[in-house]
Amino acid sequence: MIYLTEGNIPLNAAYDDNITQEANSTYRLTFKFPTNNILWQQLREETFLTADDLDGEQDFVIFEVEKKHGYIQIYANQVFTLLNNYVVNSISLDRVTGSTALSQFAGSITRNNPFSFFSDIEDRHTFNVESKNAMEAFAKDKHSIIGQWGGDLVRRGYQVRLLKNGGSENESLFMYKKNLSSYQQKTSTKSLKTRITFIATVKGEGEKAPDRKFSVVVDSPLINKYGQIYEDVVEVNDQDVKDEASLREYGKQYFRTSLCDMLENSIEIDVVGQSDVPVQMFDVVGIYHETFDLDVRKKITKYTYSPMAKKLKSIGFGQFQSGLANAIGNAVS
Repeated sequence: MIYLTEGNIPLNAAYDDNITQEANSTYRLTFKFPTNNILWQQLREETFLTADDLDGEQDFVIFEVEKKHGYIQIYANQVFTLLNNYVVNSISLDRVTGSTALSQFAGSITRNNPFSFFSDIEDRHTFNVESKNAMEAFAKDKHSIIGQWGGDLVRRGYQVRLLKNGGSENESLFMYKKNLSSYQQKTSTKSLKTRITFIATVKGEGEKAPDRKFSVVVDSPLINKYGQIYEDVVEVNDQDVKDEASLREYGKQYFRTSLCDMLENSIEIDVVGQSDVPVQMFDVVGIYHETFDLDVRKKITKYTYSPMAKKLKSIGFGQFQSGLANAIGNAVS
């Protein structure tokens, strides 16, 4: 069911309803509502909604309304996107954990807000940003908090968590002719990188000491796996990079962690009925399809859910290697 949050008023007439969530990206509710129902007049921009979701009720805010003949089309984002309306003061962090980073981020927001932040990521990274839009600092490109610390972005109302693993190992099995109908698997080279030139500028240590610039070319261990060489240039801003040797080590680690030297591989299936065990975003589940000789365990990175029918409609799997800029671009915009 979908409700007006104020007054907890059910929107029984809503139809063609979908909640779509993609990993660290879009989290949106859309539905149609007939204009012969007087409640349509309360569905305006900035109106807050509550809707049943895959793992319980979720909060949304309307950002766009289209008036059509006989109905209106509603577009609402999960309330995390309200972070777009805030600004953070400058932040300077040197080799800190995700928990420290989010704590500092929360304290840097310039005015009172309803958000809370948490992370269990123990990896240490450096983060420097001048005063800017809070969402951009948190989620835009590789120089944002998500870009540096990675992880799964779990949004629960105004609670924002950046977790090393946002889901769990789930015993659900999706099989053709059981609870899986249409099936689509896609592999792509469009974001593949197998040779990268890493560039870094190290500040001079004395007052008049000039800055030093380093550049190294690092090949992926998988470079000979492909018929073509896929090149790119990456600028590095990391306190641990002080010379060519450390820059080269950074490059080797970059391939290990970014997986940019692997083909994009995604799977999408339409769900029929219910899974054996309830599933959530980021859970790892089993997929079996005898026709395509597929028997794998994959993390759920996308789903579509009907709040009115309380039914899971489709789920997507796969880690998209195109980088965080593409993965979270919708959240920023």
